[in-house]
Amino acid sequence: MLQPIRHYIPAQYTQKRLSRSGEKAPLEVTSTRLRSEVNGLVFPVFFLSKRKGTATIEYRTVRHCGGRTEEALWRVTSHPHYGRPGPFAHRVHRAVEQLITERGLPITNPISFSIHDLCRRMGAGAGGTEYRKIKEALVAIKATQIESKGAFYAKSRSRYIDDIFSLYERVVFAGERLPDGTVTEKTLLWLGSWYLESLNALYVKPLNYRFYLDLHTPISRRLYEVLGVKFYKVAENPRPRIRYRYSTLCKLLPATRRHYRSQVYQQLAPAHRELIAGGFLAGVKIGAIPYTRDWYVTYYPGERAMEEIKTVRRTTRK
Repeated sequence: MLQPIRHYIPAQYTQKRLSRSGEKAPLEVTSTRLRSEVNGLVFPVFFLSKRKGTATIEYRTVRHCGGRTEEALWRVTSHPHYGRPGPFAHRVHRAVEQLITERGLPITNPISFSIHDLCRRMGAGAGGTEYRKIKEALVAIKATQIESKGAFYAKSRSRYIDDIFSLYERVVFAGERLPDGTVTEKTLLWLGSWYLESLNALYVKPLNYRFYLDLHTPISRRLYEVLGVKFYKVAENPRPRIRYRYSTLCKLLPATRRHYRSQVYQQLAPAHRELIAGGFLAGVKIGAIPYTRDWYVTYYPGERAMEEIKTVRRTTRK
């Protein structure tokens, strides 16, 4: 039988400067605001690794509605030719959302931009390699299918949807010919209908874009996204916290599930330390669930998380 785990990462790391190893190019955006679509924050869309592996992410949950129980399914399937959208594609997508945030509402198709502009927003160098990687990432996202069975919430319609769709419907790169025969000078991106509708309905969660880019690991970025939404619901509690089963957390990230205490700590600790250092988390507690090879992972919001929630509420009241 596994021994209980009572590991607690204290708040003494809060405000510690993040490591600057592998420092990115300067971020050149006029605003650090980023309004990110909520379904894409709560549910996994991007793989934490670009390496070959399973082509599918699947997350199931049970929802209790009006005295009845409903199972919801969220399934992401990458294209066998264009590959899995990994951590780099994740950053590309957030750069697109940051660009959209700056341009304001309503959002209409197509979104025009230059690849150089995305490089700048990502804090990446602007060169041939980066241009190629960004183009490949946009195509991979476009080719990836999302299946929702009662999972994707359409705020404008106040209901969960059953459908198969993509975040991006179409992408035409600068220099390519349009159907009318003209050659586009900018990259043109058509957002998928459900995703576009959700953005225009303001089903979004503001993120601090500069803080997001400063996070070094894919798990750190995913925890910042997921917990940023979940903390909002418990912020008024005397001691706010969010608790996940480790097995559930692995599906949400998504991450490979480990089965030993030392492996779980090794997998999550770098992200936990980084989020505590940045003030987003005040602490993390990991405790074993008796008679199982599973653990409870409890997260306590830090000053940064609580300040982000206050900012959202001030903005909503205006």
